[in-house]
Amino acid sequence: MISHLLKSGCIFILLITISRYTAAQKSDSPPAPGLSFVGQLNVKVGAPYVVGETPHGLRRIIPILGGTVDGPNLKGEILSGGADWQIVRKDGVAELEAHYQFKTDDGVIIYVKNVGLRVATPEVAARIGRGEQVSPTEYYFRAVPRFEAPPGKYDWMNNAIFICTAFRNPETVVIQVWKVL
Repeated sequence: MISHLLKSGCIFILLITISRYTAAQKSDSPPAPGLSFVGQLNVKVGAPYVVGETPHGLRRIIPILGGTVDGPNLKGEILSGGADWQIVRKDGVAELEAHYQFKTDDGVIIYVKNVGLRVATPEVAARIGRGEQVSPTEYYFRAVPRFEAPPGKYDWMNNAIFICTAFRNPETVVIQVWKVL
C-alpha cells in the first residue's frame, strides 16, 4: 500500500500540505510586543502612615513629596500631594496603587495612576522597611502606570499601555517606564 501511495504522489502532496500549514501558522502569529523607553521617575517619598491590619491586609499610605521625570521626550518634576496606598497581604506581597502628578518642563500637568506588586522575602522586605539600600535583584517590583494628559503634545500618553520596573532607595522610588509597542 505504501509503495502505491509513493507512486501516486499522495505522500509527497501530504508533506507539502503539512509544510505549508506549518509556515502559514508561523506567519499568522503576531510578533511579541516590543518596548520603547519613555523615561525614569525619581519619586521622593515620606515616612508611611500605617493604618494597621484591615480585612485585606496591612494598610499603609506613603506620601509622595516630589521628584523628577527624565526621558528622551519627557522631562519634568513630580508634584507633592500624591500617595501610594498599599496593602501588604498575609503572604508578604505588597499591592501598590499610587496616584500622583507631574509637571513637564513646558508646563503641562500629567496625572499618573500606577498599580503593581512588590514581592520580597520577609527578610528583604524588612531591610527595605528599615530604609536600607537593597539591590533590585533581590526582589520583584513591577507595575502598570496609566497616564492622563490634556490634548496636545502629550496626548500620546493617553493612548498606549505602559509597564515599569521599580526599585526602592532609602528616600526615593526609582521607576523606569516603557511604552508597549
